[in-house]
Amino acid sequence: MKIAIATTSLVLINGSNARIFGSNSDTIDQDRKLQDVACFANKNLKFNVNDGECSADEVLEGIQAKIDSKNNCNHDAETEIDLLTGGDGQALLNNVTAQCEEIFAAKIENQRYLKGATNWQVKERHIEEYFDGGSILNEERQYTDEEGVDKWVLQDDFSKINNFYEKAALADLIKYPNTMKNFEDCEIRAAYCCWIQDRQAGDNNGNCATPYDNNCVDADPGDNTDLCYVDMAEGAASSHIAGGFAIFPDDEEGDIHCHGFAWGNNEEALDARYKGNNLFYVSMYDHFYQRGYVRGVPGAPMCGCTEQMPVVSRADCTEMDISENFRYVYDHATQRFGVADRGVDIAFNACQGANDNNNDLEAYYERLVDEGRADATELGTLQDKLVGDCDTAIEEFVADKLN
Repeated sequence: MKIAIATTSLVLINGSNARIFGSNSDTIDQDRKLQDVACFANKNLKFNVNDGECSADEVLEGIQAKIDSKNNCNHDAETEIDLLTGGDGQALLNNVTAQCEEIFAAKIENQRYLKGATNWQVKERHIEEYFDGGSILNEERQYTDEEGVDKWVLQDDFSKINNFYEKAALADLIKYPNTMKNFEDCEIRAAYCCWIQDRQAGDNNGNCATPYDNNCVDADPGDNTDLCYVDMAEGAASSHIAGGFAIFPDDEEGDIHCHGFAWGNNEEALDARYKGNNLFYVSMYDHFYQRGYVRGVPGAPMCGCTEQMPVVSRADCTEMDISENFRYVYDHATQRFGVADRGVDIAFNACQGANDNNNDLEAYYERLVDEGRADATELGTLQDKLVGDCDTAIEEFVADKLN
């Protein structure tokens, strides 16, 4: 009996030794089994993305951040989701992508319309008239009636623009009016406005002053560019002038103010998705409501795609800093991530252009080219409109017309 017990014990010890001190392949297999265990098995994961986009890549980045902060977790995020799902990690990522598409589809369905920014019962055609340089927004000017009551006060009549800025432009999606003639065909993805009058006093912009009847009849905006010429055929749909041109040598046009924006060639990128917000900010909030700038150059739209606009020396530029916020929650029971939209934060800033040339539309477009978001040919098209030197541009334009 003792011998049998001893023999049995010896066999167990030898078996144990064999497992510990066996072949190299046995050791490698055991190490692989230790590694091929999910670091977050049977756990729910939660993380927020406060400055990014809704995407499967964000999920991978979030998991990788948790892995990096955990001891003894030596594989990457893609391996982790494969282990969590039993090898079905790609299906998990595909499901995240589908949820993100649904979230943005819901944003589009509930997007805000520019006509909602006014206090008046207006239709889309009235907004289009505004961009052409007409409508009551451009044509009214404050005055005092016989009883001493101020009428047509911009800040009162259009106070809803400020509310629309705070509630929609900063935190929601505004529809870009791509069905309007002014904006339906921006081939190089750039637009700008040019204003020639100021209708509001007391805002430190332009030279409109009180009393309005004496000092704001034909007031000028702050001058930031030179008007070179207008080829009226390019803006005929807005001006209703089929052809002709006007040239403005030697700064004859007086004060004029131009300001625009541009977006890159990726339709899914934030600057493209939220370009309606930028249009509202540049045209209706910053320049109309805040500064009182109105009316466009005769023979051209007040605001439109670059291709329709007057030729000028330059234009100011606004870009957006957009932070979309999402919450991702992994449920280990279903082996799926849930995605929740936690809103968007938008800030409007002067464009940061190439070569540290800021608040300049051409320089910003050069930056888009440098970043691969536009090409040199498109930049050349923009430079046909923002020409730098009016004298040379006028000479070339007139020579072309005479030939």
